[in-house]
Amino acid sequence: MWERLVDVLANMLKLYQALLTISKQKHDILVGAKAQELDALTKQEELLIVQIGKLEVIREKYLQELITVHKFSDENITISKLTEVADQDIGGQITDLLKQFDRITAELVQMNKLNTKLIEQALSFINYNINLLTQNTIGPTYAAKGQQTQGATTRAVLDQKV
Repeated sequence: MWERLVDVLANMLKLYQALLTISKQKHDILVGAKAQELDALTKQEELLIVQIGKLEVIREKYLQELITVHKFSDENITISKLTEVADQDIGGQITDLLKQFDRITAELVQMNKLNTKLIEQALSFINYNINLLTQNTIGPTYAAKGQQTQGATTRAVLDQKV
């Protein structure tokens, strides 16, 4: 059972490493403003996340089995605590995997924050340009001799016939 848990954790780690690689590629694409490539990477990222979710369910199942077998009473037991009852070799493997998870997730968090800032800047730039294109031109409210002027004219982004 421990070996299956190690296998699942190792597979999850590979997927997280692939996710980190995609996040780094995303950063380069965001800097280069390559929208089509970003779409393709996002689809790859979604597939990885689905696979990680499936492995997470399996990991939870194995952990519950180990908790039951070793008669731990606490349902909120951590995997680190559980490895204390494992063989030294298996415990060491799991500990190494957990350290790698910590490193990769910390790097993923930083990369995602950076990518989020880049996306926000790009959206701000797009909104600014749209506002420039559709800007209202406001004229005076009243014309000479107290007559009202025509309303403000607006620019349309798209030409359309009604």
